[in-house]
Amino acid sequence: MKRLIYVALGALMLTFTLNSCDIADTNIDPTRLNDTQLNLILPTAISQSAYNQSSNPARVAGIIMQQFLGRDAQQEQYNRYVIDRNTFDNYWNTGLYVGALKDCAIMIEKAAAEGQPHYEGMAKILMAYNYGMATSYFGDIPFTEALKGLDDLKPAYDKQSDVYAGVQQLLDQAISALSMDPVTGGPFDAGGDLIYWNASNTAEEQADYWIGVAHALKARFYMHVSKQDASAYASALSEVGKAFSSLADQPGFTFDAAESAANPMAQFGIQRPNTMGVDTIFAQKMTAAADPRQSYYMVADGDGYTFYSGSNAKLAWAQNASTIPLISFVELEFIRAEALQRTGAGASEVKAALESAITASMDQLGIDPADYATYVADHSDLSGMNGDAIIEHIITEAYYAYFGFAFSESWTNYRRTGYPALTPNPGGANGLNPSGGIPKRFPLTETEEATNADNFDAALAAQSGGLMDVATWANK
Repeated sequence: MKRLIYVALGALMLTFTLNSCDIADTNIDPTRLNDTQLNLILPTAISQSAYNQSSNPARVAGIIMQQFLGRDAQQEQYNRYVIDRNTFDNYWNTGLYVGALKDCAIMIEKAAAEGQPHYEGMAKILMAYNYGMATSYFGDIPFTEALKGLDDLKPAYDKQSDVYAGVQQLLDQAISALSMDPVTGGPFDAGGDLIYWNASNTAEEQADYWIGVAHALKARFYMHVSKQDASAYASALSEVGKAFSSLADQPGFTFDAAESAANPMAQFGIQRPNTMGVDTIFAQKMTAAADPRQSYYMVADGDGYTFYSGSNAKLAWAQNASTIPLISFVELEFIRAEALQRTGAGASEVKAALESAITASMDQLGIDPADYATYVADHSDLSGMNGDAIIEHIITEAYYAYFGFAFSESWTNYRRTGYPALTPNPGGANGLNPSGGIPKRFPLTETEEATNADNFDAALAAQSGGLMDVATWANK
């Protein structure tokens, strides 16, 4: 069973300045770091990856998916799909390419030089995780030419199909590296694993946890491309069978109780109060279904429902020290249910997987089984359904289960299946979303337009202008 390490995210956001000068030693500034240890880089990569998952892209995806409702400021504009090119600049730059991905690239290079395969494996998992999420948001992104620093400040964009293939390759490499014998001074000796580290576990046991995460992510990203490749369902099902198999073993990152290092959803609730709430229709549907998770997701306020209340410790996903899974057992069970249905499994097997998925969602919140037994029995009952109706039911149940920690996966599910059934918000037509329909991608960033113009323009041209109502390759 994992042991969560409570850390201050802010304290881990170290600045690593790599000195590229090859002059005399007398020209080295002794006040600036030109190198750092692997066990210091790993926590920053994990922390930033967890932060990326719950920050601005997740909130915008939640609004697009009508789980959140923008009440004021930019959030109100997101209701109408006014999502400018500068919306994700901070995520793209600080969180992604200069953040988690750069940390991972440095770790991979140093791990190879120091003969530390377990550091290499963990870095490649986190790199694959971040690239996979980014390509799901934007489509084509810099990949093979990215992260080269001064050697290539204007990287070309790779096709989304190639990025997803590269992500799977990174995960395969990570599994191979983590399957190697541990080396003294590795991540499970020297620390830095903020998710699974436990002094009573062997290095091999710690590595096995991360191998399970790699297989889980392979399942997720196979599902992402399933609209283009029907064989991906069987591949995803196979990977689920090799991944972690319980809530206790999912990779949960626990944020810090201090506001400066808190869960991004809690930070947003504190720092921008009343600018975003829970979508009223979403809330009303949970009420009508007597969904026992509702009081763990939201609380009524004067404007409808809010996801954050500083005085309500029951709200599971908006506490400063909430534990957010990088990928959850809940998601794996919903993937299993859908993949079984897609590959022709029997109705009883699909039903059992769906029942397990909904039950895991309840257990993840700590709800008493007596309080959810009726809901689970009713909502895992597939009687009278067949074919696509079962898929719709599974995806819709996932939509309610993923609230709070996997908004992006709800959006991905919607873009590849069309479920749950949503009606576009009125007034959604604009220059980046001319049809007014529910967006199918995020716009590429303003920073890229200004600093990498030629490759930015080529990426737009390759993706029919890169407008938000134009599907990415995976969802065409």
